[in-house]
Amino acid sequence: MDELLVLIPANNVEERTWIIKTIVADFLLIPCKVEISDTISDYMIVWGDQKIVIADFFFSLHKKSLSYLQKESIPKQLNWFNDLLFTNDKLAIVYGKNELIVSDKEIYCGLDIFASAFFMLSRWEEAVIEKKDKFGRCDENEMFVVKHNIYERPIVNEYVELLRLFLQHIGIPLPKEKRHFGVYLTHDIDDLFRCASLKNFCKNIAGDILHRKSISALASTLKRYVKFKLGQIKDPFDTFDDLMDLSDRYGFKNAFYFKASFLGEFDATYDIRDVKVKKIINNIINRGYEVGFHPSKNTFHCSGQFKIEIERLRKICSNVRGGRQHFLLYDIPNALRSWNDNGLEYDAGLGFASMAGFRCGICYAYPFFDIYERKQLNLIIRPLIVMEGALFENAKYSTLESVELYMKLLANVVYDYQGDYVFLWHNDNFHRPETEKYGYIYKNIIDYLGSIYGKN
Repeated sequence: MDELLVLIPANNVEERTWIIKTIVADFLLIPCKVEISDTISDYMIVWGDQKIVIADFFFSLHKKSLSYLQKESIPKQLNWFNDLLFTNDKLAIVYGKNELIVSDKEIYCGLDIFASAFFMLSRWEEAVIEKKDKFGRCDENEMFVVKHNIYERPIVNEYVELLRLFLQHIGIPLPKEKRHFGVYLTHDIDDLFRCASLKNFCKNIAGDILHRKSISALASTLKRYVKFKLGQIKDPFDTFDDLMDLSDRYGFKNAFYFKASFLGEFDATYDIRDVKVKKIINNIINRGYEVGFHPSKNTFHCSGQFKIEIERLRKICSNVRGGRQHFLLYDIPNALRSWNDNGLEYDAGLGFASMAGFRCGICYAYPFFDIYERKQLNLIIRPLIVMEGALFENAKYSTLESVELYMKLLANVVYDYQGDYVFLWHNDNFHRPETEKYGYIYKNIIDYLGSIYGKN
């Protein structure tokens, strides 16, 4: 089909162009060109003699470049767009107003779809929110979607679908190419050895006695250690073959994200040079699975350390495509610059540490925009939807059944949009005294994902 023409006002051109092309070309798969017009004050999509006008309720107030980057620019309240003509659901308004006018040749939408989506995908609010949590990350409770309890909804996906309906209404032919539900099973390798490391074994014994105060946990630790020493079992944290065997049933390909620390460094729990570590990595590669990068806490605010660690990992595995920051330690956009500048293809860490849902408001992968450099990076963001530990520690999900149900609920939401379900389960959580009771849920989720993936 011909390119769709989108006209924009003559300010914040880089920001406007990126978000329009991301939504129209990347998400809706419709080729488009963006042109500046000195005669308009809103966004205008033109198709022949028909047009869609999207109200500009944000960038028109911040015409000087980067002047929007202030905490006062974050909306104080949540409003709703009640569109009963195109959809039965109320849509969250980040910027705009509840107004829709439809005539024979024109649609006027008061919801500023483009600025609202830019707010969510660029994550610029995280750069201006001053409050940090105990780890130095942006406090999740200060994020707009969390404060207003809409983090369980992929609101950008909802905007995309509304725009799709507008385009259909004015007769624009939509592409035959369609999206397909994707499953991305990922594992952050925080701890690799429970018994194979004497130091870790002693820490576990101390934990059983002093922290867990559990005779049964101590007995279990000692029993496993004896069996390991006798060669009867693998190290309890070596769950890699089990994970890959399960995924082989459905054709999934897990990604295993390794830290590249050396023992003696801060945050090091295993040594990437260890022969046992290299054997595990080689096994993953030989089975056709992905080895990725899990930068240590040392890399937070330190691009030099990031470079050191990625180069270490590449000496062992040359084809490292992406990964995730340890402890989800992101400062927008600086951490993601390190990923981009070191030639990594994607990051899969922009999710929540204390809940599950849609931090970026989307379940599609998308190219990241550096708000300060005002340009699109080569780096692709794969938003993290579920991290298992966030639900284990969340009082909202007090039973095993509720944890499993919520993981499936989010999978259904992602499936409805034919998006990507990016799922994190740590390799060591299957055999930790605090978390092993959840282990069976992982298999249930993979079986469930396999059942709906097969519908593609």
